[in-house]
Amino acid sequence: MNIGATPVDLPTDCSGALASTEIVVLSTMNIILGLFSASGNALILAAIYKVPTQRTVSNMFIASMSVADFSVGLLMNPLWVAKSILNIWKSDNKLSTVIEVFTMQTIVATTFSLCAVSVDRYIAVTKMRYHEIMTWKRVRIIIVFIWVFSIFFASLRLFITDPFQLPKLWLAATVITVIIPLTLISICYYLIFKAARLQIRIISSQKTFNPDEVIVQVKNRKAACTIGIIVGVFTICWSPSLVISLFQFFTSDLCRKTRINGYWFWGALAEFSNSAFNPFIYCMRSREFRKAVKRAITCH
Repeated sequence: MNIGATPVDLPTDCSGALASTEIVVLSTMNIILGLFSASGNALILAAIYKVPTQRTVSNMFIASMSVADFSVGLLMNPLWVAKSILNIWKSDNKLSTVIEVFTMQTIVATTFSLCAVSVDRYIAVTKMRYHEIMTWKRVRIIIVFIWVFSIFFASLRLFITDPFQLPKLWLAATVITVIIPLTLISICYYLIFKAARLQIRIISSQKTFNPDEVIVQVKNRKAACTIGIIVGVFTICWSPSLVISLFQFFTSDLCRKTRINGYWFWGALAEFSNSAFNPFIYCMRSREFRKAVKRAITCH
């Protein structure tokens, strides 16, 4: 069997179809995660919108990420429920194509927004001219670029019609939208913690110090830790998809490539669980966010 073979050439037992038990489990988990993602991120967005103190430059990037996570719960999880129930495992199916386009779009929007949050925190901790650098105009331009690029990049899926060429796209997408942003984020957090430790030593060595400066530094460091936890959870949730993508890319057996399609249901489930975790990490780590969410709820 050569790499140029078509699905017609494959044996009849080459299938990525799900078992009945898998369909039930996947559908149930996607419904639960969808509810958590939609409700949790809706509360984060409501807190930023309703509470004036939460409308900061940094929180605009968090809002961008929450919009992407909210769309996962509102749109992606229900679509994967439908895909599981209909047992659509072939990549050349129209519904499957639509789902893959939306999935890539939300991946880019989430990872690039998270990357923007990390760079923003790095500038806040290490640069004295933070408010001159991170202006509202620049923030809006960055957010618009993230969403326009996410739509453009996801649209590339529409131009690939050969199912056996898709692993190349998934691997390229993983590198561009996950590995590169996570590398940049890791560098930012290394520099953040290095600068934070230096600033704490400087403040501690001073005979007199400004309490407001100490409070700002503590808040910045806590915010950096929170995003660090989010990055850790993100890495864990997306690792299964990376493994599946690598296996499918480096497997020369087309029958095995086809069977691996069934594992993408579980990889997608792990991916989307990240969107459900993020809002609760914010609330657990930030008392201000918890108060803002309560205020947003009482406003209604």
